[in-house]
This record gives sequence, C-alpha cells and structure tokens, in this order.
Amino acid sequence: MAITLSSRTKVSEDLAILLAEPLAKGEVAAGDPIASEVELAETYGVSRPVAREAVQMLALAGMLLVQHGKRTTVRPEREWNVLSPSVQIAFERAGRGDELRRQLYEVRLVLESACAGLAAHHASAEERDHVRTIIERTTELASSHGSMERFLELDRLFHGLLYSLTGNLPLSQIAREVQGYLSSSWESSKLTEPEMAESARQHEVIGQAIISGDTEAATKAMDHHIRWAATIERVDSEPAGS
Repeated sequence: MAITLSSRTKVSEDLAILLAEPLAKGEVAAGDPIASEVELAETYGVSRPVAREAVQMLALAGMLLVQHGKRTTVRPEREWNVLSPSVQIAFERAGRGDELRRQLYEVRLVLESACAGLAAHHASAEERDHVRTIIERTTELASSHGSMERFLELDRLFHGLLYSLTGNLPLSQIAREVQGYLSSSWESSKLTEPEMAESARQHEVIGQAIISGDTEAATKAMDHHIRWAATIERVDSEPAGS
C-alpha cells in the first residue's frame, strides 16, 4: 500500500491516519504492540523516517505509547486526544463521527456557556459595541434572506469573539478547537431560512446579555443555544443535563 505524495510531512500525516483508523475501530486493544518502524515502512511503502514521524504523531495524540527499547503499544482510548486532527479523522473513518460529535457537544455546552458568562463580565465598552455590530449584521442578514455562506461566517465571528472576550486563554483555545471540529458538520447541515432566523434571534439574546453585563443571562442563553444547535445537527443524543 504505497503512499505517493511529495511532502514527507503530508505522507506522515496520511500514514498516521491509516494507523489510527483500526485503533478507533477497536481492532487493536489497549496494551497491544503495533508493527515496528521497519515493518510499517515495508507495509506502506514509505521510508523509515516517515514511519517514525507517523508513530510520533500518534504518540503526541495519546494513542500510542513509545518507550525506548520496547515495542510501541496502544494506549487506552480514554487517554486519546480527540482534539487532534488525526484522531478526529480516524473516528470519522471508523464510523464513530456521530459519537464524537455528541461527546464534543457535551463539552461545547460547558465551555461556551462559561465563555458567554465570562465575556459578559470582562468585555470592555468597545468590545460590547463589537458584539452589538455582529448581532445586528446577523439579524439583518437573516431577515433579508441573505446568503448562507455569509451567515455562517458571521456565526463563526460571533462565537470566536466571545472566546476572545473571556480573558482566559486556555479556555478560549480549547473552545476554538472544539468549535473548529463541529463547525464542519454545522456548515454542512444546510440550515433552513427559519432555522437561520432562529439562530440569529438566539445570538441577539446572548449578545444583549453580554452587552448589559448580565453573566447569568448570558450563560443561560448560550446553554439554550448550544442545545438547540445540537438538535439542528441531529446529534443522536442531547448534551448531558437536558
């Protein structure tokens, strides 16, 4: 199964995904060894450095345990970094994309509700004006039946702005990574015009709470919005606590 791509880094990434897929399918159990670098290179028609890089990528993603002088083994699934692109793609290819989206929506519910509350607490007057501008543009676009592409762009801007207003860099970064994975399915969900209008209305409620500095209202409004978004994407199970 030779991989013929020009970029060694790209080849390593592709190989990492190929190696991760059977792990995500549960075909290799935690603690089991994987093939050596030499065996991987021969099997997939790549160089040993490429095989080594692919293994290192999965080690950094928490899927593999690399120990000097010992065989590389599979780590328990609970230790995998599902925010790693390689792991996410492996889950999709293993037919576990819906499962991952459901779990990430549970995470998003907690993170974004907290982000909205913190944004309401920390936002400056200028930043509140920025929030107001985005929700006004979103409402105007939805009411005029504007383009879906532009609406989704404003949606990303709105949520991204709230992350940046939290005053908490780790929280902001994690929220962006979770939202980044979910945004692809959100964008392919093909919102109807009524759903676009409802999303804009919910953004306005969240935004007005942030503008007024009402942390509790902002938190509750975002909680409602994320639960609603999960139903639009037809996530097979509602976030915990619903």
